[in-house]
Amino acid sequence: MMTYYTVEQGLMRRLAQPPIAMRPLASNGQSLLPPTISALHARFREWGELGFSPGPLRADHTWFDTEGGLLFAFSAGRAPRPLLQVGTAPDLAAWFVLLDKWMETFVVIARARAVWSVGELAGALTFLSPAFLPPALVQQPPDNWARVAQALAEAVADGPLVGASQERHWRAA
Repeated sequence: MMTYYTVEQGLMRRLAQPPIAMRPLASNGQSLLPPTISALHARFREWGELGFSPGPLRADHTWFDTEGGLLFAFSAGRAPRPLLQVGTAPDLAAWFVLLDKWMETFVVIARARAVWSVGELAGALTFLSPAFLPPALVQQPPDNWARVAQALAEAVADGPLVGASQERHWRAA
């Protein structure tokens, strides 16, 4: 039996089933758009701010909606675990690799720069290799961890993001 966890209004919430609008990333990744990626980054950050990790990231256990709602599925009585002493860096590295399997690398990293500091991005870069990533994530095609690491290294070298996105390309007329 699966249980689902999400962060709402600064609190971890356990659900017996996902909300109707939520779908697993594994079967709905084609519906991701850049604004959704931004919202998902912000929701993922909330997990770290509460001191929790979703555990090894997998596409079939990551659920989202088009508004950027995010929850993670847990099986066999498992639950979110406390962050490691190194903080969110290992989870963040896996998060980037996971999203990059369905969205262009540039979008994943550019949108991340608006949510995480250069130091946090650099910390994630430390864990961007198959030795640190969840095995299920590394084995899922495409083999993209090196591409993500390269893009993240360039973003870190560029320094802090200046200005905010206006989302002009994604607004309805």
